[in-house]
Amino acid sequence: MADLDKKEKETLFRIFDANSNRCAEGLRVVEEIARLGMNDAALAGEIKLLRHAVRFNAGSLMDNSIKYRDSDGDVGKNLPSETEMSRSSFGSVLRASFLRAEEGLRVLEEFSKLICVEASLKFKRLRFRVYNLEKIFLSEEEQNAVIPASPFLYAIVDRSFVIASRVKEVTNALCAGGADIIQYRAKNVTVEESLADLSIILFEASKRNVPVVVNDDPFLAAQSGADGVHIGSSDPDPSVAREILGPDAIIGLTIDSLAKLDDKALELVNYVGVGPVFPSSTKSELAAIGPGFVREARRKTDLSIVAIGGITPMNAESVFEHGADGIAVISSLLQGDIAKNCFTFRQIIDKR
Repeated sequence: MADLDKKEKETLFRIFDANSNRCAEGLRVVEEIARLGMNDAALAGEIKLLRHAVRFNAGSLMDNSIKYRDSDGDVGKNLPSETEMSRSSFGSVLRASFLRAEEGLRVLEEFSKLICVEASLKFKRLRFRVYNLEKIFLSEEEQNAVIPASPFLYAIVDRSFVIASRVKEVTNALCAGGADIIQYRAKNVTVEESLADLSIILFEASKRNVPVVVNDDPFLAAQSGADGVHIGSSDPDPSVAREILGPDAIIGLTIDSLAKLDDKALELVNYVGVGPVFPSSTKSELAAIGPGFVREARRKTDLSIVAIGGITPMNAESVFEHGADGIAVISSLLQGDIAKNCFTFRQIIDKR
């Protein structure tokens, strides 16, 4: 337990009070949709139990939450939010409410570590229960995502380029700039951090109906509620990914030889990724295969082909000319002004 002074304890208890309320309020909105919109008593009951569990666990950490409440003195109560007053559908209400609950639980989880590790673990378990519920609700509400029509811009939110605090900003910029699909790539990030990132990315991307896939990890894709996964040649077999994610998920597969285009496993995927087409800083250990490989792949498959690796505005046109349906871009989108970078690539794509 941390050695906190009186002021710090009061601050901590205000945080507990505010975020237990925030979480419970979000869950109550979801509960109403389950109860009155879906007429699902079992689901509504599960959410109600979850809501009470949040309040009980938060209340067990302080003797009287109300005495720490200072609504009038809360400097954040009037801070503007670009999305707070905008709801376009029941789905948008659900997403906002789930995000509210998940963020509140994450705050409770982190700050309770200062006084009770066991309580922190309880909040963590509750948070993952909320993630699972979100997937149940939104799978009912949303249509299945599909791979975009050719030609398309495949943007990659790579955490080696994007710090956690900029995930929302970058996702919004990519979606507004015309990204047709987004991949989340995080090689050295914990599962918990990835789930937090994906909660934000999925929420923001859904506003423009942009599908989101996860790099390498079908389990993370399933846990987060992402639209699919992109697996490499050394990752689980496509049949494993399909079993985990179901028949409607988007599954992409990296191929590193033309022979693999004859593999029966390709019947289970929606697109193939080829690359690095050009020398790439993110795949510096691999030799560039050149745009000619894209042309040969095009001759052997009717699947969508996504070219990746060293793609810039200077060479993107040639990649499409060689038969690519989409171009996957990391550094040329994320470095510098993302809006301008997207605009440049969109000019190349849209004129086709």
